[in-house]
Amino acid sequence: MNLKQGTCNFKCVSDCAGRCCGGATIITIDEIAKLYGVFPITVGFRNYAPVDEGHEAFLEAVGSSSGKSFIVGDFIAGNWRKGRCSQLAADNRCKLHVEGRKPYQCSIVPFCAVYPEERQDAVFASQRQKAFRQCGGYMTYHETEDAVWKSGRFVQPDYAEAFRRFRSGMLRQAGFMRTILVELKKQSVFSSFLRGNGILEAAIPAYLLFDLLDAAGLASGSREDFIRVQRDLCTRELQSSGKHVAVFEDCIVTFKTVQASVL
Repeated sequence: MNLKQGTCNFKCVSDCAGRCCGGATIITIDEIAKLYGVFPITVGFRNYAPVDEGHEAFLEAVGSSSGKSFIVGDFIAGNWRKGRCSQLAADNRCKLHVEGRKPYQCSIVPFCAVYPEERQDAVFASQRQKAFRQCGGYMTYHETEDAVWKSGRFVQPDYAEAFRRFRSGMLRQAGFMRTILVELKKQSVFSSFLRGNGILEAAIPAYLLFDLLDAAGLASGSREDFIRVQRDLCTRELQSSGKHVAVFEDCIVTFKTVQASVL
């Protein structure tokens, strides 16, 4: 890392992927069709405080205001309660990367597309002190000349494209997230969420499921497969965890309800 010269140098190393690649990632509506077969998918909400006017404008476009901050929804792929991603092979290589369907968020680690491109140096530094403090991919200017971010912009095409696609997906899914949030605000768990700094996670509501899948580009003929596969993945998570995980139980109930009433 070399913030003094306005660059962020990073090179992912497989040696520590088992520590960086936790049990879940964040995806957008545009990634559901290609990833529903490998991850259980839920919705998650987080609180973000804007860092500048540009950031505030983006948060307003994708989220819902809550005092001085904004609540932004996304799709959680996997189980964040686990310490290792299910798509890591024995050698710590990402199987989805090899298959060409690596999630956008995973493709811009350790940056975060919720924040403006010109502020990613601050994200880069903050992540090193927090979620990625054990990551071996942070490089100094003298260790590598392969800068990922420089002078307010991503300079590596893969990072720039994944960053753009993630933000585009957030804009497309914003309406769905606002609708879901309205219902969650009626539940007691919402007050607990506002008092803390965690994630408010929920199942995709049954009444929105097909509209959401249509917007995600999933063919109507694949709806039954989506429900079956997602139900099985949620069941597997419950069985492997050996404990009560309410959100996956809620997902299973939702899928059974939809199957009984529509399919």
